[in-house]
Amino acid sequence: MSPSAGRRRKVKKIAVWCFAAILLILLPVLAGADTAQEIKSGVTFEANGKAKNVEEMRDDDFGTYFPLKEKNGWLEIHSEEEIHGVSVMLFDKFSQPLSYELQIRDVSGEWVTTDKSAEDYLVQWHELEKGTKELRILATSRERLRIAELRLFGEGEKPAEIQHWKTLGKCDMMLLTAHPDDETLWFAGLLPTYAGERKLRVQPVVMVPTGGERKLEVLSAFWTCGVTAYPEFLGLVDKNGKSVEKQYKVWRGQNRVLGLVTEVIRKHQPEVLVTHGERGEYGHGAHKTACDAAKLSVKYAAKESRFKESAKKYGTWQVKKLYLHEYDKNVIPCDWSVPLEAFGGKTGYEVAAEAFAWHRSQIKRDWEYEIHGKHDNAAFGLYFTTVGQDTGTGDFMEHIELENSGTESAAEPAGASGTDTGKNPGEDEAGTAEEDETYEEDGSEE
Repeated sequence: MSPSAGRRRKVKKIAVWCFAAILLILLPVLAGADTAQEIKSGVTFEANGKAKNVEEMRDDDFGTYFPLKEKNGWLEIHSEEEIHGVSVMLFDKFSQPLSYELQIRDVSGEWVTTDKSAEDYLVQWHELEKGTKELRILATSRERLRIAELRLFGEGEKPAEIQHWKTLGKCDMMLLTAHPDDETLWFAGLLPTYAGERKLRVQPVVMVPTGGERKLEVLSAFWTCGVTAYPEFLGLVDKNGKSVEKQYKVWRGQNRVLGLVTEVIRKHQPEVLVTHGERGEYGHGAHKTACDAAKLSVKYAAKESRFKESAKKYGTWQVKKLYLHEYDKNVIPCDWSVPLEAFGGKTGYEVAAEAFAWHRSQIKRDWEYEIHGKHDNAAFGLYFTTVGQDTGTGDFMEHIELENSGTESAAEPAGASGTDTGKNPGEDEAGTAEEDETYEEDGSEE
């Protein structure tokens, strides 16, 4: 063997060893940090009010809670293990603003604020820069703070199931539902597919938030489906008016409801809006009225003369497509049985079933989630479009140019021009978007 060949082999071995050493160093980084483990023992609590039922914020029950003292209430947390992450779920009893500060002790032993709750979020995630064995939650809102669930975690990455919400500006798709649980019962794989799998910016809007327990249930359901945008709760009363006309009266007037829906459309600027069907699935007045409000508000959101206050605040906005559940014209083929990579191969139906399981209060009332079901949760039709008819691809975002990608989601619209038609697919082929008012506005804009 020549000296040069020996040197080459030696250099080769050194290179292999160097590569192996670098790989060993990088493996933990490439693999990511370990998932943080929940601290379930060795924790005690102290409060400046009654602390007899602290276990109710550790019982995995959204219907129970630990109330802090009404004014300047605080809760101290003492742990044998260092705390690196905190998940707080708040019970919203009276739909009033809730806020608190998360505090740690400084070197002198005084409590200092390390984080604050995000405005209007009922579920908060706090990641501490440095582990600590002592924490304090200090209420800062006028309304009493009620902690439904408090979970503590050691060092590591936030577990995937722990909610960490963000606030969206513009969205790609908006789902308008009447109640918590409608998002799974009637829309099944829509959210898992478009929010979870495709990672689109999906903004949920819930017209009737009901009580604190159901709000926490629907937040958990949304998160399970891959939604990361905190939902909008419109705050309408939970009462079935049966008919659209009576439902508007229950909700204190059609003008008020249309103003709320128009404002949320302008605020989030969805390209595509999806909502209930005209018959309201099984005939629920809130479902039918959500549909009616969506149809009218899609028009009003684009008109500066309608609800001028929100037009001034957010500007006008033209929704490109409106889909209705169980609309039997311009039907879009939906297949929620496709395995979704983001959920480990589970189908949209399966993810929706897992999400519905969070609606424990409704399961107790004998509500059941079904694949397809009597009111097929894969049946949707295109009611309104400004970008042309669907071509059978089964994509709600067909013809929509997504802001982030700069590309269209699917093929060009059928026809030569592909320009906005302004046509209402609910009308005849030659018809334009309906301009008739179903109801007269019943008062001044709110």
